[in-house]
Formats: sequence, structure tokens, C-alpha cells
Amino acid sequence: MTGSFFKVVVESAVMGFAIAAPVGPIGVLCIRRTLANGIPHGIASGFGAATADAVYSSLVAFGLTAVTALILKAGTLLSLVGGTFLLYLGITTLRSTI
Repeated sequence: MTGSFFKVVVESAVMGFAIAAPVGPIGVLCIRRTLANGIPHGIASGFGAATADAVYSSLVAFGLTAVTALILKAGTLLSLVGGTFLLYLGITTLRSTI
């Protein structure tokens, strides 16, 4: 019983790591620098990649916040334009011949 349980745990851990840590181009770069230049260079590459991801994520989050604020300010105008467009589509659909 214990042997099979341990085997299942090890296999599950291997599967989890295989799914959770896909090796993309940045991962390969970090691995390559670690093997070629040593662990400090690999760690520095990893921190650089993580920093770039954090900066991109922050830009997206702040950009989304700005767009949301703009949409909320222009909500009435957007509603009128969207409603008018939907009326236009409805009228042209009703008048079209199939």
C-alpha cells in the first residue's frame, strides 16, 4: 500500500510540474545562461524576466483602469450611439428582402 501511494504521489508531482512550468523561450534562455555562466547569471535572467512580466502586467492593469474610467465618463453618449446603431440595424433588417 505504501509503495503504490508513494508512486502515485511522485507521478502526480512530476505531472504537476510538467503542466505548471512549461518551458518557453524565456525559460530556455534562463536555463541556457545558468548552464553556460553559472547559477547567479541564471537567477539574474529569471529576475529580469519576472520584472519585465510585472511591468507589462502593470501597464495592462493601469491601461484597463484608464479605459474603464473613460467609458464610465462617456456612458450616456456611448449608450445613445449604441442604441441608435441597434435601431438602424433593426430597421434595415426589417426592410430587407430575403
